[in-house]
Amino acid sequence: MARSSTNPQPLSIPEEHPRPRLRIPLGWFWPLFWSGLMVGSGVLGIWAMAWLTRIPPLPNCEDITPFSSANDRLICAQTMMQSGSAKDLIHAVQLTGNWSSGHPLYEEAAPVLAEASQRLLKKATRRMHSGELTIAVEWAGEIPPKSPLRQEAQAAIWEWQQEWEKGQTIADTVEQAISVRDWAAANAALQTLKLLSSDYWLSQRHGELQRAQQREQTAWAQIDQARALASTGDPDNIGQALTIAQRVNLTSQAWTEAQGDIDRWSQNLLLYSFQRWELGDIEGAIAAVQKVPPDPNLAPEARDLVQFSHAKQLADKATQQNPGYMQLFQLMEAIRAAEQIGPDSTFHEAAQQSLQTWQAHLEDLRTLQFANTVASLRQPWTFQYATQLAWTVEPNRPRRLQAQTLIAHWENEIERIEDRPYILRATALAKKGTLPALQAAIAEARKVALGRALRIDAQTFIAAWTDNIEVIQDQPILNEANVLASDGKLTEAIDMAQRIEDNRALYESAQAMINDWTRTIQIREDTPILADAKSLAYEGSLTRAINVASQIAPGRALYDEARAAIALWDAERAYIWEIREAEAAAESEAQGATSTPDPEGSASPAPPSQPPPPTFNSPSNE
Repeated sequence: MARSSTNPQPLSIPEEHPRPRLRIPLGWFWPLFWSGLMVGSGVLGIWAMAWLTRIPPLPNCEDITPFSSANDRLICAQTMMQSGSAKDLIHAVQLTGNWSSGHPLYEEAAPVLAEASQRLLKKATRRMHSGELTIAVEWAGEIPPKSPLRQEAQAAIWEWQQEWEKGQTIADTVEQAISVRDWAAANAALQTLKLLSSDYWLSQRHGELQRAQQREQTAWAQIDQARALASTGDPDNIGQALTIAQRVNLTSQAWTEAQGDIDRWSQNLLLYSFQRWELGDIEGAIAAVQKVPPDPNLAPEARDLVQFSHAKQLADKATQQNPGYMQLFQLMEAIRAAEQIGPDSTFHEAAQQSLQTWQAHLEDLRTLQFANTVASLRQPWTFQYATQLAWTVEPNRPRRLQAQTLIAHWENEIERIEDRPYILRATALAKKGTLPALQAAIAEARKVALGRALRIDAQTFIAAWTDNIEVIQDQPILNEANVLASDGKLTEAIDMAQRIEDNRALYESAQAMINDWTRTIQIREDTPILADAKSLAYEGSLTRAINVASQIAPGRALYDEARAAIALWDAERAYIWEIREAEAAAESEAQGATSTPDPEGSASPAPPSQPPPPTFNSPSNE
């Protein structure tokens, strides 16, 4: 068997071919080179422009110092001026106040300095007007010498200080006048204070001093009034004096005087109370000592008497009022005060007697207060239970009368609860307004019996509904009468309206209409008579006119007008008669003077002719 040849065959290595090199055409090199150069130059120019035009960072004005750059100081001064606070304004003027006119930034810094100085001076002025002179002077003094407002600030400081000295002097004068009660001098000084220009002195300080004067003047007026009462020596007047003196304002200077008077008058009343007690007038002693204000510095006996009197005062208040928690508290306080009076005290026996009475009042009051609390639920069973509790207060107890009063009140409440449904049903029926409904409402309301709590309310409703029924019944009569009157049949209308009797609801309305129609009839009847009389008067027949007008009887509608016309015509007629009598007298005298006398003298002269007496019926005399 033939073997294969073991001789290795040589490996064939591929032959490496050199890669072709990328060659840029020579014609493209320079355009690309110049394009890249232009792009690089543009980027570099943009970066340089951005770097040149960027906003520099603002300086930290909190750390700014006079050694900082001028630009930083100017920027901070402008910023601080805009903030408006006094601290920043002071810092602003300090940063810009030392620059000379030759400084490059002087033109920019000068307006900042002037504006900051102006604002700072205004703030200082406001502080001065509010009464803070020290701060105002300090702020105004911060304005530097190179500021255009330096002289104005210094002048303002001098004026403020001068005015402050004047104001303080005037205020001292007012206070001195008040202390010696010279109210006229105090008022005059207060008027002088108004001449100052500062708001502090014009309003705030002036108001304080004026209130102080009024406070002291009122206090001394009260003291004088109290002293005048106490000077009489009457215990009642001394008690009134103590009451008035205790009203004195505690913050006033006069309170020291008032306190001394109160102590002295209190001692006098205590002495008087002891005297009354020794004489057996316990009520008088207690009444007097009740006017003494509490004082821990009193002697033991006096303190016991005052304590006992105040305890009695509390007990009296509690026993005179309706049951309540306040009355319970007052009685308990009175009992506690009476129990503190020791057995060795002069007032121990009287306190023990009162203590027994007050304890009895307290027991009854607790019962009645509990009953009152139960009754406050306002239910029938609660009122009944409260009534049963109140009946446990026996006739010999101190609160028996009050218990009976409460029992009567609660029984009335029970009756109201029981009878209110009748009233509610009756009012619901009456709302319909018809005749049957009103009659049914009246019948329902009459179920409230006599003597019941709601009987008066029921009677009031019944009376109103009865009137409504009468209106419904009688209104057709009035309507028919109105129709007759509209047709001119006034007499028939009057007859119709007179059917309404005097005890009916529409009686007054009917009578008013009857009076109106009667007046119309009378005017219709009497107008021709008065017209005839006026015609006669116009013709000169005054007497006939008077006689005709007199036919209008009193009580008629035109009676007053007729009487006025008669009075006028009577005056005219009297005037005419007076003229005629004067003419007749003159004519008679003329005839007597021209007549020939009788030579024999035997015949007596004839009397002068007299005009005939006037008569109403003679036309010649009208």
